[in-house]
Amino acid sequence: MFSSYVTERVVDELIKNPDMARLGGERKEITVLFSDIMGFTRFSEGHAPEEVVAMLNEYLGAMTEVIFKWEGTLDKFVGDEIIAFWGAPMEQKDHAGLAVRCALDMVKRLEELQRQWKSEGNPVFDAGIGINTGEVVVGNIGAEGKKMDYTVIGDHVNVGARIETLTRKYNTHILITEFTLNRIGDLLTTDSLYRTHTSIKGLERVIVQGKERPVEIYEVKSLTSGTVSGIEGREEPLSS
Repeated sequence: MFSSYVTERVVDELIKNPDMARLGGERKEITVLFSDIMGFTRFSEGHAPEEVVAMLNEYLGAMTEVIFKWEGTLDKFVGDEIIAFWGAPMEQKDHAGLAVRCALDMVKRLEELQRQWKSEGNPVFDAGIGINTGEVVVGNIGAEGKKMDYTVIGDHVNVGARIETLTRKYNTHILITEFTLNRIGDLLTTDSLYRTHTSIKGLERVIVQGKERPVEIYEVKSLTSGTVSGIEGREEPLSS
């Protein structure tokens, strides 16, 4: 059942230790990633359905490979949207770090696809990624014996989805919340990827449905080799 959600290595571990996958639903802290193509409706309207499907399949296939590379669980595709998470069904203490690394790698892979599409004379599209960390309910949801999805439900999932939509406003590829930043804090000083090759910039505090107080959001992007990274300051609070 899990073979379509996770890597073969994880499936093997679940077969050996089936208790790792509690199918009835449980509360767990996970990190969720939402990725969505920018302007996909406009792109679809301007191209033949066969062309749209071919490019979408190529894109989704490439992004799935990256998610599995970083040991993520593929939740689902919703049209052009990708939902993935870390921290279930197997425990992953560094789930936030894995998600952020995955996002950076997804952007790199998309840039490779964009160069390929341009060389082939094909149209090019871009994508945004939103990441959030928090406690959710994870388990199988659906009609028993007919259609079931191993998925995550909760306020923190909704926050992740909302944050992804803000990538358009800030013209950036990756946004994370303060909750994810708090979970990767140690990596900012101990991991070379974050210390020298990654910029994390505070943007603003946004009001998100399901949260009583504003949530701080941060832009994450790769830097050229040798550039020292850090966490830049944030702007004044702003409702959104």
